[in-house]
Amino acid sequence: MARIEFRSVCKSFGETKVIEDLDLVIEDGKFTVLVGASGCGKTTLLRMIAGIGPATSGEILLDGKSICNVPPGKRDIAMVFQNYALYPTMTVRDNIEFGLKNNKVPKDERDKLIAEVSEIVGLSAYLDRKPSTLSGGQRQRVALARAMVKKPKVFLMDEPLSNLDAKLRAAMRIELIELHKKLQTTFVYVTHDQVEAMAMADTIILMEKMEKTPFRGIFSFEEVMLHTPIL
Repeated sequence: MARIEFRSVCKSFGETKVIEDLDLVIEDGKFTVLVGASGCGKTTLLRMIAGIGPATSGEILLDGKSICNVPPGKRDIAMVFQNYALYPTMTVRDNIEFGLKNNKVPKDERDKLIAEVSEIVGLSAYLDRKPSTLSGGQRQRVALARAMVKKPKVFLMDEPLSNLDAKLRAAMRIELIELHKKLQTTFVYVTHDQVEAMAMADTIILMEKMEKTPFRGIFSFEEVMLHTPIL
């Protein structure tokens, strides 16, 4: 189970209110996409779930339990960033393994996990290469594998395809959809691209800058098709 709930959540940066009095549920096992223009609070919402940008007030729950005072590393959540955040001096294997070593996972188990996720994302032949020798799509797969190897309850993705060209971005969308089907866990994905949102999501949360609420509504894919324009 990985149901995320926001209860009366507010987030401010100094005097600037980004999110105010938010009540929202992200359902377990869904591919939920947050879509909206820059500055509407999408990444802020993601960072609050991850614990790297705590809420100013209110409560965030994971499976009915508050995670407000739980450190990021203890939340059973993995985040994939826009810039991949790979270690350039490490091999693909070492990048994937880094978090497992920090968590003192035994070597035999580390090797097994790396082999499993590398096969899923198509990196088995690249484990001894450095990130600089890989294409953008391959580097994105390394970032995904590093998140997957933790076997988290929730995957958070902050515009992970924005640095790819159009053709590769379309291919990676399909790969992420298939990955979600295989893992059957909760995905929360941020984008400003409404086409990307409609192509990938089970549920779309439309966000915009508003004085009283940071989001316009929550829609299934079928419902979004009836809303034009989205933004």
